[in-house]
Order: sequence, then C-alpha cells, then structure tokens
Amino acid sequence: MIGRMSKLFAQVIFVAIYFGVSPADVGAQDMTACGVVNGDNAQKFVGGPLDVKETASAPIGNAPGAYSSVCTYVARGTEVEKALTAPRLLDLTLHFLDSPDSMSIIFANSVIEYNQLAISPEGPFKNATITPLTGFGDKAFVFEAITDPKSGYKSALIVFYKGRIGGSIAAWKKPDPALETSKMVLQFILSRLP
Repeated sequence: MIGRMSKLFAQVIFVAIYFGVSPADVGAQDMTACGVVNGDNAQKFVGGPLDVKETASAPIGNAPGAYSSVCTYVARGTEVEKALTAPRLLDLTLHFLDSPDSMSIIFANSVIEYNQLAISPEGPFKNATITPLTGFGDKAFVFEAITDPKSGYKSALIVFYKGRIGGSIAAWKKPDPALETSKMVLQFILSRLP
C-alpha cells in the first residue's frame, strides 16, 4: 500500500506538472522526511526498535528545484517491502513544490485518484474508504483499508498539504488504531513544517 500510494502520488505530481504546473527553484533542499521525524521521534510514536530506509532527496522530473523525500521506519527485522504486515510502521513521504497553488492542484488530483482506488472492484485493498480530515494543514484526507488480510488490521494513510509542502503519512503500532497514530504523527509533522 505504501509504495503503491507513493507511486500514485508521484504520478499525480507528474500529471500536474505536465499540464502546466512548473515548480521554480524551491530553495535549498535541506529539509528531509527523516529530518522532520527522526528515529527517536518515530520510536515515541510506534515503539521500537526500528530499522530505517531513507530517500533523503529525489528530484521531481521536469520540475526544477522540486523534490520528494521518503523516510520509512519499520519494526526491526521486517523487510520494508512487507511493511503492510509489520507490527510497527511509520512511513512519511514529503513533496516540496514551488507554491501552495501547485500543491493544491496535486492534492485535488490525488483525491480523485484515491477515490478511484477505493471504489475499484479490482483494487488491491479490502474495505477501502476515503474520508476528508479537517484541522490538518490546508487540506487532508485519510485512505483506510484492510491491508493485512491475515489479521484483518485496518491501515490508514493520510494525504495532506500545508502551503507548498504535501505528502502522506502512515503510522501504526498494532493493535492500536492506525488512524489515531497517524493523526498524532501528522500533528507533529505539521508543527515542524514552515
């Protein structure tokens, strides 16, 4: 879910850029997802010990100065590719664009894409829902689905934006509700963004 959703968000960014959103120089690429939520922070939210996989800064094609940053904390010994069944996870993706208008367009397109994923009968997730969230940045929604058929655990991915920065967060500490954990982490993230 996490990798597929991040890929989907990247596709939405590409479409928005292709249709006329042209990020200018965003400035120094010094803010990273793992810098916003470090290992100590992650353990406070989902427990530990944790392994980390990071992509500190990946340029967004055809968007000079724009970049994405991904930070995934997963229960020690769990392969990141199998994160959906991990007992503990904190997965943060941040996208840095040139303006709030650019981010707003991408967010609007992601709402459409996630709605289609939620209602698709061939979709990879059971009981998928998408719900708007208020009080989290400029706009946010949560995509919830049963991603671990064996346990029936419902994962939550919150897609959000604040100004020119947007992204997604999924966090859980099974059996605690993923949505509540993700909301706590998102509040922390938003407090650290400009």
